[in-house]
This record gives sequence, structure tokens and C-alpha cells, in this order.
Amino acid sequence: MTTIREIAKQAGVSPAVVSRIINRDPALRVSAKTRSKIQQIIKETNYVPKSGIRNEIIVLMAISQQRQAQDLYFSNLHSAILHYCKCNNLKVLKTIWLPNENQIANLTRFKGAMMVGPFTASTIVKVKKVARSFVLVDDNTNVPETNQVKSNFDTITNAVLTNFWQRSREKITFVGGPITRISGAGTNWGDLIDIRLATYYDWIKKHAFAPDIINVGLTIDDGRKAAEQLIARKMNRPYTFPNAIIALNDMIARGLVDQLAASGIRIPQDVTVIGFDDLSITRIRKPTITSVNIPTNEIANAAVRLLRDQLNHSICGTNIITVPGKLVYRDSFPKVIR
Repeated sequence: MTTIREIAKQAGVSPAVVSRIINRDPALRVSAKTRSKIQQIIKETNYVPKSGIRNEIIVLMAISQQRQAQDLYFSNLHSAILHYCKCNNLKVLKTIWLPNENQIANLTRFKGAMMVGPFTASTIVKVKKVARSFVLVDDNTNVPETNQVKSNFDTITNAVLTNFWQRSREKITFVGGPITRISGAGTNWGDLIDIRLATYYDWIKKHAFAPDIINVGLTIDDGRKAAEQLIARKMNRPYTFPNAIIALNDMIARGLVDQLAASGIRIPQDVTVIGFDDLSITRIRKPTITSVNIPTNEIANAAVRLLRDQLNHSICGTNIITVPGKLVYRDSFPKVIR
């Protein structure tokens, strides 16, 4: 029986391209000539796609279901993953939200796995051993020979900080709580420094500035509490109030901006604020919030396609895909018109 690899060889393209044409991937960009050529070879070789067989996979989320409900970024990412799995003939047997004792420890062999969020390296290795195909999503853990899809949090955070500096915003505060890695037992393993915070530390050190960090949770209320802490510190004469703030997510940023504005602090004149995720909450009222758009749909689509192509044996080797984010300017840090 003809295989995808044989069709790809005849067409002079990669097996992944053939697989995506067979699966009618709407995101595929190839010329009409190439598409027609591949379809003709498929017809001539009497290739029969295994459309009736759905590869069964599991999705592991490195957060609890409660945390996901509070964090729209992970909620949107998970929903997009489920959507693209349906589009690509993948059946999600179950989603495991963590921490959840013994859920990982008791896993038996299955076809495919997608791990979303921060896990320990040993946990990733363990899951890879029981999964025929595997993709790590939205995590910067360095595990050799691991297929991975992530965004460029480090690059864009560095660009944001440099943007602040170029506009003479040199007293920069970082607001956001710690992130927890998940161990092989499915329990909290320990706090992990977020890559955005790590980038902040490195940038501040390089420019010989003093770091200023407020550790809070991830909700709007946590953002308000952070603003109250900053205002309380303002009463302390040695403390210099920030003129720029990076918030770990848009929920924190919304709470910060609302509470600071209610306390008579002008945004962006007195302090500029940038969040992450570009959620609708950044636009619901004035002042609107400048945010880094992380394209969850593109991340999910790339991750699902990568897992599908592994299951179909249409790719080989290690594939690391970076889906770039972009800064969306609004009131809290307006774009300079040159």
C-alpha cells in the first residue's frame, strides 16, 4: 500500500505537506500547481487515507482546572487545542489538570500526548516513554529530542524593556506571581522563575538598575492589591515610585490600572503599564491597556499539526516551533508617532 512518504518523494515535497493536504489543513500555504500535483499522485496511486481511524491522545495541563478558569490565556489555549484536534482527526481521550496526585505516575502506554505548561524535565521524559508521539506546548524546559511549540516571551519582554528605557522610563517594576512546575507524581514540585521575570532580571542587571518585584496571584483583584502595595510604598521616602510596570498577564494589569487611576495616578503620564495575552479585558474601559498578543490559536494549531504528523510518520527528527507575539499599543503605553 502506498505511504505518505512515497507520495512526498514522487511530488518532491516533505511528508508533512502531503499529510496536511490529505487532512485539508486550511493553514497550509502551497501553490495551486504543487497542490494539484500531490492530489494527482494520490489519485494515481489509489492512496486511501485512514480517515475512519482517529488517533487517541491525552492532554496534560500543568495547572488545576480552577486556575484555568481564572486564567483566560490557558483557557483559550486549551479550547483551541481541542478544536484543532477535531479538525485533524485526533480524539482527546481525556484532559488531565494538575496538580492531581498519581495521574502522571499511573499513566500507561498510549499513542500521543500533549503537555501544556511548565513540567519538570524528569516528568517530560517519563511521559515521552509511554507516548508514541509527544509535543511540549508553552514551556521552555530544555529536554533533548523533544518536539516543542512555544512563543517568544524572552525576546518580546526584552523589547518591551528596551522600549521603556528609550522613552526614559527607567524605574521599572515587574508584577506577577511565581509559576509552579509539576512533578512526576502530579504534585507541585517547586516554584519556577517565569521566563519574562528571568528576562527582566537579566535586563535590569545589564543596565545597572535596581530590580523591583511584587509577587501576587493572577487575578484582577491581585492586580488591585499590587497597586495598593505600590501606593503604600510611595509613602516611604527612600522608595522611588515606578514610571513603568510589566504585569505577568492582562488580569493583573487591569486591576493595577483601575486601582492606580482611582488613586489619582495618571496613566500613562505618571506610569505606563503593559500586560500579556491581549485579552478583551484590556479594552473594556478607559484607560485601555497595552498588551503583548500571544496567538493561542496559532500555538494550538501548530502543536496539534506537529503531533498529528508524528502519529502519521510524516515527519522525523526534533521540531521546535516558535510562534511570535506582538505588542498591541493602547492608552497605558501609547505608540510613538514619528
